Amino acid sequence: MASGPKTGPALFLGLELATNQLRASIVDDSLELVGVECVDFDTELPEYQYVLSWHMFCSSMFHCL
Repeated sequence: MASGPKTGPALFLGLELATNQLRASIVDDSLELVGVECVDFDTELPEYQYVLSWHMFCSSMFHCL
């Protein structure tokens, strides 16, 4: 059974996407920080082979350092 609408303080989500991380910040209606989460690409996503926030790949068209 579906519940009714949830009530509470208004919250706002801010997203920052940079070359080295993705950060999400939540603030309330008085701009007080409620929470922050951050994903650092270099350390938390090693399967994508980011080194110092640059994606490293090799092919016959590109010279790899």
